[in-house]
Amino acid sequence: MKRLYSLLFVFVVAVGLQAQEKPLFIFEQFANAKIHFKNHSVTVASMNYDAVNDKMYFKQYDDLMELTNAAMIDSIVWAGKRSFVSLGQGFLEQIKLENGTVFIRWKIKNVNIGSVGALGAVTQGKVESISIRSMGVFSAGDADSNNADLFLQKNSNEYYIPINGKLEKATTVKQLNKLFPKHKEKIKAFIKEQGIKMNEPILVLELLNYCLGLE
Repeated sequence: MKRLYSLLFVFVVAVGLQAQEKPLFIFEQFANAKIHFKNHSVTVASMNYDAVNDKMYFKQYDDLMELTNAAMIDSIVWAGKRSFVSLGQGFLEQIKLENGTVFIRWKIKNVNIGSVGALGAVTQGKVESISIRSMGVFSAGDADSNNADLFLQKNSNEYYIPINGKLEKATTVKQLNKLFPKHKEKIKAFIKEQGIKMNEPILVLELLNYCLGLE
């Protein structure tokens, strides 16, 4: 860990969580990851990614530290689990599918929808949360089961696919039609047949995998 701090001393700042949205971490616990820098140096640290604020964190003793200056980083990899690459001042998760590779910039937002009252009743109207646990995302901290705020997890994720050596944005159906102009009708039919919803990450990945397999 000492090596990490010597390498990153100009790239880290203490995190004031109260100044930003409550984070959702991809791991329930911080886990060791390899940080690959663009100057080819590599170091290991106990890391976690916040899918709400597009931030990378590591722990220094009892302090939560933010990894900044993403432009200096090539990738952050958790063995056998998740892999992220830097883009601008944020990070994209790299996901390998059957027909190619997809990149996600996570943008999850917690919207307070009420509180849990007696016998678990919700004080406001019933809603369905967007489940992202299958993608490995967990909420930071445990709620008080007797008086817990409930949150609707809304996402406005950005998706990218590599085409001709360049990352192209593929977040909307319109963008996909532009990237695959010869296959508009096939894409439209697939979306209808599979019930694809662009606000559900798992379904979007199914759609992108299908598009990457088109010739």
